[in-house]
Amino acid sequence: MKLFRGGRAASAVPATAVVGPDHGPVIVLVRGSEDSKDAVEWAAAEAAARQSELRIVHAFQWVRVLDPFGHTTVDPRVRESAEKVVEVAERRARRIASGLRVSTIVFPGKPAAALASAAEHGGRQSLLVVGHDQPSGRSWIRRLRRRTPNSVAVVGLTSPYAPGPSAGRVVVGIDRTGGPQPVLGFAFRAARRRGTGLTIVHATSVNRHDDIEDTVRVWQMAYPEVDVRWTVTTGPADSAILAESAAAALTVIGSTTHTWLRRLLHGSTACTVQQLARGPVVAVGPDAV
Repeated sequence: MKLFRGGRAASAVPATAVVGPDHGPVIVLVRGSEDSKDAVEWAAAEAAARQSELRIVHAFQWVRVLDPFGHTTVDPRVRESAEKVVEVAERRARRIASGLRVSTIVFPGKPAAALASAAEHGGRQSLLVVGHDQPSGRSWIRRLRRRTPNSVAVVGLTSPYAPGPSAGRVVVGIDRTGGPQPVLGFAFRAARRRGTGLTIVHATSVNRHDDIEDTVRVWQMAYPEVDVRWTVTTGPADSAILAESAAAALTVIGSTTHTWLRRLLHGSTACTVQQLARGPVVAVGPDAV
């Protein structure tokens, strides 16, 4: 796991960078006692680096049984098992950061509903974290992002592929719909916390990217210690991001809403990258600062 390097923000950092999405709680979904290890450890490290709270969420379904009188009731052992799942996850998180503020939530219902409920209480600055091993894959992630405006991180830290050009760096993908201000702000802050460089993958249908360069210069003034590299492509954004980000410390992409026809014809860059990347990927919410 890539270690984080803390420190105070530079005085040149704009107010929107200081009060942005990085200061809300980190909310991680766990599936079982031995599942979601990578997601819990990554979420704990992220919460510690942000100096924010970690909230561990586990969803469970009640099991209906008959009581001694033949009446239908629920099996209380199901909730007891759910409590044990979050206890194990909390111990794992505290091994990463012993002084971390941790709270646990057991939710009777579906995982997407559990995360959406936790995000509603945590506010729009919350970062939602799920493991790459969620059973429903891309469709589950898409449903989750339809239910909440929060940024969503999909974490799978073990990569079977050779390192890419930006191994160990933060990679941020920008295209015409990418919303560069919040996405770049999140990426610059993530690179600074990790003490690493930032690679910008700009997918464009033309060879000019002056507007994006102007936005990047503003963030470079705020974070001069972050080394910036560029990769410009006229091809598909998802392919370029995936090729660049193998073994990256973090990949950051925009989370945008498209019409059903565009999703049918072209798919979603965010969903494709989150499904196929073999490392942590954050889709920055549309309302992020």
